[in-house]
Amino acid sequence: MAAQRAYTTHPLVLRRVTVRRVHEVTPKMRRVVLGGDDLAAFTRDGTGHPAFAAPGFDDHVKLILAADGDIRAALPAQLPYGIEWTPSEHRLTRDYTPRRVDLDAGELHLDFVVHGEGPAEAWSASAREGDELWFVGPKSSLRLPERLDWIQLVGDETALPAIGRFLDERPLDAPAHVLVTVSDASARQELALRDGDTVTWVVAEPGDAAALDTAVRALPVPEGEGYVWAAAESRALLPVRRYLQRERKLPKDRLNITGYWHREDSPAVPEAEGTAEAGAQASAVGPVPSPLPWLAVRAAVQLGVVDAVADAPGLTAGALAARLGVPVAGIDVLLPVLAAYDVVVGADEGGSGLRLGTAGEELLDEHEREEYAGHEAELLLALTHLAPALRGGASPWRLASGATLHETVSQDAERYGELVEECEQLVFLLGGLTADPLWEGVGSCLLTGPGSASVLAALADAGLRPRLR
Repeated sequence: MAAQRAYTTHPLVLRRVTVRRVHEVTPKMRRVVLGGDDLAAFTRDGTGHPAFAAPGFDDHVKLILAADGDIRAALPAQLPYGIEWTPSEHRLTRDYTPRRVDLDAGELHLDFVVHGEGPAEAWSASAREGDELWFVGPKSSLRLPERLDWIQLVGDETALPAIGRFLDERPLDAPAHVLVTVSDASARQELALRDGDTVTWVVAEPGDAAALDTAVRALPVPEGEGYVWAAAESRALLPVRRYLQRERKLPKDRLNITGYWHREDSPAVPEAEGTAEAGAQASAVGPVPSPLPWLAVRAAVQLGVVDAVADAPGLTAGALAARLGVPVAGIDVLLPVLAAYDVVVGADEGGSGLRLGTAGEELLDEHEREEYAGHEAELLLALTHLAPALRGGASPWRLASGATLHETVSQDAERYGELVEECEQLVFLLGGLTADPLWEGVGSCLLTGPGSASVLAALADAGLRPRLR
């Protein structure tokens, strides 16, 4: 089973802070310093909440704003062990990475890129001493591997708060190699570099995927065990992700790539119909969608169409068929559907050959393709047996595969690993369970199944140490 990224989870608490001061870090970055009693442990409505904790350099908090100015109506409901995002027509939320956390001074520093648009940037532009701001989070903190020989920190201007915090606090005693794309040379900042560190500034338009990809490829690859952290516009990171995963072959636990924002002028990509989510949305507004596009994308992933076109742009349909060992007639059936959903472009005769569309680039991400070829896809396909399962009281999975899910994963370590990764989300739901008085006096307990690790982590976070069997 492949190593997974490690996270520390935190209770989700709604907190109120007020502006203490505002200043311009550069002509392109504004810093708002916030403070308040809610950064310490506090009690609201009879429920006690822990002090604010954001130990990770790339932690993010969710700012809550109101389009109509009525912030109280936009706030979520605070529950004893989490947050309920109650319906709110005018709620706006934006994720921001703390630049600095100083609990001794009771202060939280947030940096806002100055670009003249967006509700959060507009709020920061008008912020004055005493103005209030509500936020939730962070939800979790990334834990870096303990032994690293180097780390690369890659990003655009939105990544500067995380990069700056890393260099200030140094959670890792290893040389840091920094690459930042900025829209203007005036956006460059003084960074806390040490001997052995390097920094590269590249002037490029926000979201310029080609510039970011070229700059990342130009970085030297140090020897030894390393880690790459990258954050920028989501689509601009697609070629970077492909390079790091497919060419440099960095394992999952040595790589963290996060889309910090999305270009609003990016062309809309039709969502693959037939998925459970798309089906639920479509059923509310129109006819039940056809599963054909989803099945075509699944076939493309399974046959290797996406990878082949990524590795050799410009292939003809015939060359693609030969490369995959699939009859040309089969490829000819598949390509029009893939082209209609922007998985590939250039499928028309006489074109410059096949290359990946926006949706195809996204399928280079392992997480994205799991929807079509991973465990989630297998669960969806099992529902083709839903009618006989309901009629006979059997499991759709057993009817589809001839075995129970338990029997299936017991013989497949990779499949079991997928379930363990999915179960990591359990830690956000277990606060109430671990706070229940039923644990008083428990000396030992038996944990089984792929969710065991998450339950164990929740017990440890609650200070519970029963003997495990």
